[in-house]
Amino acid sequence: MPLADSIAATIRAVLHDTGREAPVVEASMLLAADLGLDSLDLAQTIVLLERSLGLDPFRTPLAGTPRVVRSVADLISIYAVALAAAQQPGVEPQNI
Repeated sequence: MPLADSIAATIRAVLHDTGREAPVVEASMLLAADLGLDSLDLAQTIVLLERSLGLDPFRTPLAGTPRVVRSVADLISIYAVALAAAQQPGVEPQNI
């Protein structure tokens, strides 16, 4: 499953678990304003993504990733950079 689809599915699952629905989750959507996610929902989303993708991009921030997560696109960007870095042996994450 493509990364953006995995992230969207995870967000929909978190919303569903709390009795809310989001039939469509798009990269341009803001997590709080458009989808109604609060900080606890975001934390749950990140934990589920860490489990399914096998990495925590927030443990050591990588250069070129957003410092603040406000949108679905921010999450996609952070995880895309982390996945690419994880696939390059010998490349150490750079703190931002």
